[in-house]
Amino acid sequence: MSEGQARGLLRGFASIGVGTVVSRLSGFAREVITAAFFGAGTEMDIFVAAFTIPNLLCRVLGESSVESGFMPLFKGMHASDERSRAWRLAARTANWLAIALGLLVLAGIAAAPLLVELVAHGFDDETAAATVRMTRLMFPFGVAIGLAALMGSILLAFRRFRVYSLAPVLLNIGIIGSVFVLNGRIGYVSLGVGVLVGGLLQFLVQVPFARALARRDGERLFRAELAPGDEDVRRVAGLTTPVVAASIVQRVGVIVDRTIASFLVPGSISSLYYSFRLVHLPYAILALSAGRSAAPVLAERYALGDHDGFSRTLVSGIRMNVAYLAPVTLLAVVLARPVVGLVYQRGAFDEADLAMTASAFAMYALGLVGMGLTFLLVRAFAARLDTRTPVRVSIAAFLLNAGLNLILVRTPLEHAGLALASSVAFAAHAIILYVILNRALAREDAAVPPSALISLAWRVLVACAALVVVAVAIDGWLGIRLAGFSSMDRAVRIASAGLAGALVYALIAHLLGLREVTALLTRRGRSSTGR
Repeated sequence: MSEGQARGLLRGFASIGVGTVVSRLSGFAREVITAAFFGAGTEMDIFVAAFTIPNLLCRVLGESSVESGFMPLFKGMHASDERSRAWRLAARTANWLAIALGLLVLAGIAAAPLLVELVAHGFDDETAAATVRMTRLMFPFGVAIGLAALMGSILLAFRRFRVYSLAPVLLNIGIIGSVFVLNGRIGYVSLGVGVLVGGLLQFLVQVPFARALARRDGERLFRAELAPGDEDVRRVAGLTTPVVAASIVQRVGVIVDRTIASFLVPGSISSLYYSFRLVHLPYAILALSAGRSAAPVLAERYALGDHDGFSRTLVSGIRMNVAYLAPVTLLAVVLARPVVGLVYQRGAFDEADLAMTASAFAMYALGLVGMGLTFLLVRAFAARLDTRTPVRVSIAAFLLNAGLNLILVRTPLEHAGLALASSVAFAAHAIILYVILNRALAREDAAVPPSALISLAWRVLVACAALVVVAVAIDGWLGIRLAGFSSMDRAVRIASAGLAGALVYALIAHLLGLREVTALLTRRGRSSTGR
């Protein structure tokens, strides 16, 4: 990868990262507010369970489909100077997506009792009935969020990273506003109303920017046409079907977790939900930023036949994921309890909720690197217009996850065992995807050399070892001297141990020549492929 291309990739990573920080902070403001209002009890269990199916099915047909099934083909056409064809495909895809999601919403509303039975079989009759009502209320969210995902994919293809990454803020604003305005009248149902309002806002805010990109090419963003015989539309459908299948398999794991958790002590579902949301912050800021900044470049390189450029971009994405997520993983495990306490413990969120959520958070955090690499590698397969291979790998990872669930939930970890099972499955998922993809690259004389990853691994391990020693020592010392459990005490522990550990990691990594860390700190996009 040339120095200019590496700089562009790093700028994209930084832009998405900054936007994602704002978006995720608003998301955590939402979680803090909902935790304060509703705790981790029955009402939140109802909301989380009710939101599971609409969010699962509609995001599968929305976000997952368009990012992996539509965007690479759209980007490839545009990069090959077939702009009219690309925008025609975008308009027709929008129409078909709206129809598919609309039909899905109607079917979901009708089948809500059955769906709730699958997601939360352990609920009593009264709780299950409330969950059915909430599920039906939120199902229309899928149409808005699916179309929002399509607009976002267009922005991503053109590397309009900032608008793309900031749009989800509107979803959080919708939920927060609804809770404050309507909670006194309709209670926890205000969460469902907020989901609907926020999803619509997330779609509408992106439309002007996507329309401006179309006009720049002399094209229209929306057209009243379906053209079912269009070969490009059929190709999107062909690419999308495996993506939907892979996403369903992956997300069914979430349903399995929550179904098993519904048989455990009250609050188990909510604890898993809160902890996974917390883990999602570093995942989104670092892993999704790396994967999404690389995705349009991977699609462009493959469309232009630059296999070596594709491989170098892939290596950069892998190295960024490992170099940035490994230290975050260890800090999350070391500081799990003070972090969860600082973020969530207020109002109805008590000590029992803290203990349950902190243990799940630590176990989920162990899967951060695997999650990040899985996201990147799935996008790499999509850039090559191969969406079938990830389906087979997803099935294998799901079976592994399900088997580990049944084993680990019976250990003293209990609900946290479900989180650990997910982390192990993500690691296996990433490894299998990498091996298959690298074999394909080898046939194109563009395989990733082992040296590129070995040189990364030993440097990260040494720097992480230093991080753990420093973070554990400082947190232990402060834990003895700060006897209280106030937000200030926790903030001091997190800031002191976390900052010291991070600084030691950055220093050791820099001395060992880990250029990903140096490049991020200086925002200089030197080549970080190690090749």
